[in-house]
Amino acid sequence: MEIVVNDTNILIDLYNAGLLPHCKSLDLDFRTLDVVMSEIEEKKQLEAVEELVSDGTLRVDSLSPNQVERVFQMVREYEGYCNLSPEDISVMVYAKDNHCRLLTGDKTLRAKAIIENIQVSGVLYLTDLLSEAHILSYAEMAESLELLLASNSRLPRKLIQERISRLREANVGINLLPNDDD
Repeated sequence: MEIVVNDTNILIDLYNAGLLPHCKSLDLDFRTLDVVMSEIEEKKQLEAVEELVSDGTLRVDSLSPNQVERVFQMVREYEGYCNLSPEDISVMVYAKDNHCRLLTGDKTLRAKAIIENIQVSGVLYLTDLLSEAHILSYAEMAESLELLLASNSRLPRKLIQERISRLREANVGINLLPNDDD
């Protein structure tokens, strides 16, 4: 089972798109950090994420003292030319040390993670997995992607709109199939 560590923006995007509860259907080991949990300020978002923690879908870890020291060393190194927060660097350190995929929508974090040879993906990685596994219907996924676009202007609009179009076309194709009763 692949381990994925979630940055704050991924959890919020999944919540806003109505996809957070569907993650438990994926064959992934979802993890995040306590410092990420502390960044979720909206009560309903936090309650939804905590529900995943309670049912065992999402594991919340803490960094070791050595890892925390490395995080603050990197914060000092990046100061002045890179706007990564200690929380951002924390998930990157965790992903590297645990050889897992980092899920983030932060472009700067993504770029630094790639330099560190960390496998990194965004929310579309998860929406694609949910679509491929047929956990949601094409129409439901298209609606979720529309909610995602409406809630986060930083996402790759063109890629999401292409996915929505493909899902809508696939849904129409399904609706045009003959009914078994015919």
